[in-house]
Amino acid sequence: MAVFLTGDTHGDFSRLRRESFYEQDGLGKEDFLLVCGDFGGLWYGDGRDDDALDWLERCPFTTLFVDGNHENFDALDRLPV
Repeated sequence: MAVFLTGDTHGDFSRLRRESFYEQDGLGKEDFLLVCGDFGGLWYGDGRDDDALDWLERCPFTTLFVDGNHENFDALDRLPV
């Protein structure tokens, strides 16, 4: 298991592309990328977030996040625990 940390993506996951995050080669879903604040992937709380979230789901690693002060807390609060 590998764990990678980043932060402040604000919904822009371009730094996670293979050409920037080349360490992901050989990773699996048991390996984790933790966004430490200001994830922004659930900004709208509706279908407009789907493309980015689907792209993250297709990545070879599992993405986790800790919410930061730049989040849509209304959208996050509607998610199941």
